[in-house]
Amino acid sequence: MDDPYQNNVNQQMTEGGEYTYTQDGGGQDGYPYQTDYPQQDDDAASDATEGADEDEQMYEGEYQGIPHPDEIKEARRAARLEAKRKARLAAQQEEEEENLPEQYETIMEDCGHGRFQWMLFFVLGLALMADGVDGFVVGFVLPSAEKDMCISNADKGLLGLLVYVAMMVGALVWGGLCDKMGRRKCLIYVLTIDLVFSFLSCFAQGYGFFLFLRFCSGFGIGGSIPIVYTYFTEFLQMDKRGEHLSWLCMFWMLGGLYASFTAWGIIPHYGWGFAIGTQIQFHSWRVFILVCLFPALAALIGVVFMPESPRFLLENARHDEAWMILRRVHDTNWKAKGEPERVFTVTNIKTPQTQEDEFMRCLGISQSK
Repeated sequence: MDDPYQNNVNQQMTEGGEYTYTQDGGGQDGYPYQTDYPQQDDDAASDATEGADEDEQMYEGEYQGIPHPDEIKEARRAARLEAKRKARLAAQQEEEEENLPEQYETIMEDCGHGRFQWMLFFVLGLALMADGVDGFVVGFVLPSAEKDMCISNADKGLLGLLVYVAMMVGALVWGGLCDKMGRRKCLIYVLTIDLVFSFLSCFAQGYGFFLFLRFCSGFGIGGSIPIVYTYFTEFLQMDKRGEHLSWLCMFWMLGGLYASFTAWGIIPHYGWGFAIGTQIQFHSWRVFILVCLFPALAALIGVVFMPESPRFLLENARHDEAWMILRRVHDTNWKAKGEPERVFTVTNIKTPQTQEDEFMRCLGISQSK
């Protein structure tokens, strides 16, 4: 007799490795009972996470402001690449800086030595002559100026001292600025300062005002010496440098001679001058100061027509301007020598790259892509 409560279940194994369970009898509803248990995947997602995207899951450290490990690796990789790029650029720039002097000497030999250097020689000589004149002006005017300004012996010593101190300070300041701003521009500035304040000192009626104006004038003209020698040197070939710089020193002595002869011819004529009321007296020693401005004025006019130093332009990555000036020097010299057909052969000047050059190069590469 069959047990009504017996669970008659048959177990069969299919070819796929699955087990099938069947019940001989039927349930209370009269249908046969069959249950299949398919093999479950180990990495199946649960119902709670069904449809979730792993890429959209938030990094748990982000709540605490901690960067993702992948972001840290990427930042380190970018830092290493940037450090390598800077090191490569620095090494390249150092190599090019070492090659620039030799390359520049070769270019100056191709430009030759001639009319251009001689024109520059006389213009810069006048600037050096103006410095020599200013060094003698105070000594020549003191015997006459002490009468008009009632200057004591101590004040006369202070006046002579401050003028030379101003020249020394001016040489230090302008010597450094010419490496930043350019030789020609700074030389124009120092000559202009000397002209303006020297001209005003001609009309100074008080000792204090006269002292201040002469100090400012000395500060300006004191910068001419370091600028003049640097400026002229950068237009000379190596074998011409020592000879022409020695000749250039001659102009400082000529400035002293100019000041001596003009003082001898003007200051003794005390009556040369005029007076405006009782407050403004313009005697011969003031005329002497006015005449002493001529070398500085002539130098300023000449420098305006001179070009900037090509060596300075090359060191500041202004290649096109430097090439045009070098070509001008070349053509001026060889035309004066009767060889106008001679061609300037320099077509490429390799100079140190700046950060701006590197930026523009990278920008050009990115745009081409």
